[in-house]
Amino acid sequence: MPTTLSPPSALGLRWTDYPLMDAALAGLCVFSQVRRPEDLTAEHLQTFQRWAEDAYFSPEVTSWISVVFTSNFINYSFTPAKRREVLREILGSYQRPGLLGVPCAIFPELPAQQRVARDLMPMLMGRGPMNFYPDGQPGLPLSGQAITALQGLSLAAPLVSGRALVLDADDKQLLLDVVAEWQEPWLKRISLSRPGDEKKPIWAAARTRLMEAIRKVIEKQPSGRGPARLPFAGGATLYHLTNSGQGPDAAIYTLEQPALRFMELASQNFPGAWKPLFDSRRYEADKTKDSAFGFRNELDEALFSLPDEAPFFLRRYLMPPFTQALREAKAEARKGKSSKKTEKNAPPVIPLAGLWGITELFLMEVVGMEKARVEAVEALGQRLGRWIVAENDKRLFRELYEARGAGPLRHVLLKAMLEKSKGDAKSGTEDRDLITTKDEYLRIFTEAEEVTRADFTLARDLLKMRVIQYLHDARFFEENRDDPELQNTELPNEEGEK
Repeated sequence: MPTTLSPPSALGLRWTDYPLMDAALAGLCVFSQVRRPEDLTAEHLQTFQRWAEDAYFSPEVTSWISVVFTSNFINYSFTPAKRREVLREILGSYQRPGLLGVPCAIFPELPAQQRVARDLMPMLMGRGPMNFYPDGQPGLPLSGQAITALQGLSLAAPLVSGRALVLDADDKQLLLDVVAEWQEPWLKRISLSRPGDEKKPIWAAARTRLMEAIRKVIEKQPSGRGPARLPFAGGATLYHLTNSGQGPDAAIYTLEQPALRFMELASQNFPGAWKPLFDSRRYEADKTKDSAFGFRNELDEALFSLPDEAPFFLRRYLMPPFTQALREAKAEARKGKSSKKTEKNAPPVIPLAGLWGITELFLMEVVGMEKARVEAVEALGQRLGRWIVAENDKRLFRELYEARGAGPLRHVLLKAMLEKSKGDAKSGTEDRDLITTKDEYLRIFTEAEEVTRADFTLARDLLKMRVIQYLHDARFFEENRDDPELQNTELPNEEGEK
């Protein structure tokens, strides 16, 4: 989502839609307790300068600088006085005029002061090479304000797993709020860093760090806002980068708005199912990582793959709790035949109550599935489940559960329709509803010209999940836990499936 550029302040600073500069400006704004770069004053930069002249020589920031700026002033061949002099020149660049005769590359309304290389602007080349620069002149022309402002990255981009964590958000409100969440513990870590100290446990898991910060931002919102509203618009992009001379590199992760909405609504509307599901994917930090900023949550990180990897997300994170109901029935049967106890490392039990609601949210918010199709899947699953329970038809359940392609699944449905119709005719019951209809089948599994949908496996797995939930609620698995038909029922491997 493009940001409307605002008029420059007296210093000439404003949002630029350039990720590194905007992150740096956010760091300065949070540090100075203002909400807009236009509100930054020379006094704010002077306060930052006084902090940096001390903090930049702590071991924590020295390591950070070697990753982000590779600046000359940390050269240990310099005397301490020389290093501080070079640093003061960089931090005070905004106080000197731009006399280069060309406009600044980031703030074109300002005159450039000097051409900079990777030691003053991350992810550029060194001072000598001229490749990829206009007119073959090495370096990028920047104003003094831009050179000083870029140092604000030290307030906004903490070191995570040896790389800087730089956030670019469509909504600058989100950028400011996340930087505020990171800045306080980051500055505390810097303030405790002293020469000669043992190396502190590192921060790790970049994507989890962003999601943790976003959750804290949401939790601080006033209560009473609409259930489907996030306090910010658009999505975010995370740059996990190193400007190190030994191998500059950047991993880029994109977080789309639908994934954020799904996360917020699932945690708000179905906390009883969402929390154990979320906790089951958390991995604590080992002793080399900070306990509060080193743990990783696999579910958090998988949100960055949405919506492109929606079928994989559903099968890996939402479907297992449903299939676990079947595994528990098998485990109970084994316990009855031997003295073995439940495996110590068995995954935690996640209640199914609310999990179908989370799945529906996922389908509508992330996949974009129309409500009528979701309702059709739910209705078909309920009718199938009711028939299986009524007839105690374990074979039908096994055939449904193990069906992979469209053909085998149609065969299972046709068989169920025929059996129910025959049963209804024999009993003379008034309940003569079909298991499914042509229109319902076409709505769920096919698209134009009755071609199998590209997301057939997604719809098929949804149907299985709904049937399992019905059977679980009806205690079908408990009542048939010793049955060999259920003992031999396994979810088929998806490898090689078209």
